[in-house]
Amino acid sequence: MKRSGKKPRPPATVIAPSDVGAVGDDSPAPPTALPSEPAPARRGGWRARALTALKLASGVGLVVVVAAAVAWGAHRYALTSPRFAIADVQVDGAQRASAAALAEAAGARVGQNVFALDTAAAEARLLADPWVSAARVSRRLPDGVRIEVTERQAAALAAIGERLYVVTPTGEPFKELADGDPADLPVVTGMDAESLARDRARALERIGVALEVLRHWERIPMSRVHPAQEVILHPGGQVSLVVGKAAAALHLGHGPWRKKLLMAESVLRDLGAKGRVPGIVFLDNEAHPERVVVRMR
Repeated sequence: MKRSGKKPRPPATVIAPSDVGAVGDDSPAPPTALPSEPAPARRGGWRARALTALKLASGVGLVVVVAAAVAWGAHRYALTSPRFAIADVQVDGAQRASAAALAEAAGARVGQNVFALDTAAAEARLLADPWVSAARVSRRLPDGVRIEVTERQAAALAAIGERLYVVTPTGEPFKELADGDPADLPVVTGMDAESLARDRARALERIGVALEVLRHWERIPMSRVHPAQEVILHPGGQVSLVVGKAAAALHLGHGPWRKKLLMAESVLRDLGAKGRVPGIVFLDNEAHPERVVVRMR
């Protein structure tokens, strides 16, 4: 066999494509993402919301109207029903004034509707009386009213200027003496309206001293025989006490009050045993407080 002079060519090399999914590749191709499309706009969305809001508002309005109607009906029933007509007025704390007078002053009348009574206005009317220091008016359903008052107590009278005032145990002149007020009380003198206006606290303090002297004297048995008539407040702070129908004057000067009043009691007792009453008993010797000087009438 004759050989040719050409060299044989090598077999051609076939290179497979590197792309995934090429022909002959068994693996599945990855899904291709499609561009997203905008969701279709909701038709009539604002109309639905408006309708819902309207229904809600209508429901609330209906509830309010019904509640108002029920409240009006209940109020009308409470003001017109005989069930709530006042049948009993209870008054507590009345000492000077009668229960009937206080009920009338408060405006609480039997047969009146209990809800028609303005309790705040009733309390204000009661407090307009200077003898009343505190007042409370309350309803006791279905047909009762309770009135509670605190009345001021009178401890003495105070002559201030040309007028007489009723004084409480704390020394407060709370009203001018009028008809019907207690007049058989000891009188505190030595005060003037100008001093009260200029320094009220100091003036009330001086009245308080006079009341303290009165309290000490009332605890002494001799006060039953010679009750206190007048307490004189002197400008320098000294005090004199006038006692008994014979108006014996006890010049006490300054305190201690009880000790000096006990000394005065001894003098009155000794002279009383002899059928005599002193005109003035001096117990104001500051240098010798144990000394007592008696001036007869």
